[in-house]
Amino acid sequence: MKIENLSDSASGNRAGTWKRRLRTALYLCGFAGVASVLWAGSLGIDLLSPWAQLSALRPQLNVLVLLLAVVPLWRRRFVISALTLVTALVSTIGMLPPTWGTSGSVSSGSGSIGIAVFNVFADGADLAEIAREIRSADPEVVSLPEASSGYAGKLVDRLARTGDEYVYETDAPLVGDVEPPTRRRTGPYPTSLLVKPELRPEFGTEKVAGSLGTLDAKINGSAVTWHVAAVHPPPPFPGGTSGWRASHSLLEEYCDSEKPFVLAGDFNSTLNQGPMRRLTSNGCTDVGRTAGTGLSTTWPSSLSEFLGITIDHVLVGGSEVGAADYRTVDISGTDHRGLITEVTLPRLN
Repeated sequence: MKIENLSDSASGNRAGTWKRRLRTALYLCGFAGVASVLWAGSLGIDLLSPWAQLSALRPQLNVLVLLLAVVPLWRRRFVISALTLVTALVSTIGMLPPTWGTSGSVSSGSGSIGIAVFNVFADGADLAEIAREIRSADPEVVSLPEASSGYAGKLVDRLARTGDEYVYETDAPLVGDVEPPTRRRTGPYPTSLLVKPELRPEFGTEKVAGSLGTLDAKINGSAVTWHVAAVHPPPPFPGGTSGWRASHSLLEEYCDSEKPFVLAGDFNSTLNQGPMRRLTSNGCTDVGRTAGTGLSTTWPSSLSEFLGITIDHVLVGGSEVGAADYRTVDISGTDHRGLITEVTLPRLN
């Protein structure tokens, strides 16, 4: 009888040991998967699926890992808990520079430019709400990803009724594209750019590349000519990350322009993803980072800002950039929040 009890006890101990080992193995596998996303940039895999997509959620994953670090403490797994905690903290420290920043010093002769970005969701955004935000902020430049020429024209006409004058141009990359554009999974969609006439814009002088609607304007109404481009690179869909990466790469040359160059639009990329990190490391400054607004996210607007991500940006070539204002606004009829900022650029006056 005692022998049988000892045998059953030994079997139970072995089963318990295997269960603990299995739980530990599963935990470590899950931990390794999340860690690969948090460190995807350092590992050189952030341009490949699924890391290209998941790296956009790095802030949220950091919070998740910090919470998971507490779980092993309940079972006195101090080594595992410490490993998880260190991983999350290192990733968080690495994430802070591209998310929170401080306004850089701007040399004398600088000028202030108001810029707004509204992805109108294939002409679906409420025209009256966008017009109201533009009247309130009075930006010199408005970038409208997914806005057809018909939509942009109606917006300009509505603004003109209250004395807010703009001129505009539209790039429709798909020949024969119908207006208003229809929602398609990959586009391409038109992009429109509105500029105040006193800036004397010349549209389409640089032919800024991009597979979705992308166009620029040479600004002649300042003491120094400068360029602004409304951009809309494609999203990193599985199987389409090469086009996503290539479209961002084509923008790198504008980050090192001798004259001020502004890129404004829906980049379909966060500052934690590879293509945007390359733009900011090649001379572009993100205005949101300069303003220190790490929690002001732009997509999707259906979620709270803490749960969202920022894929709409204003980038400026050079490091001497100041941000006097930076905020997001909710707009009906689109899955993006609008972005409104006032940027101080060097060498404009």
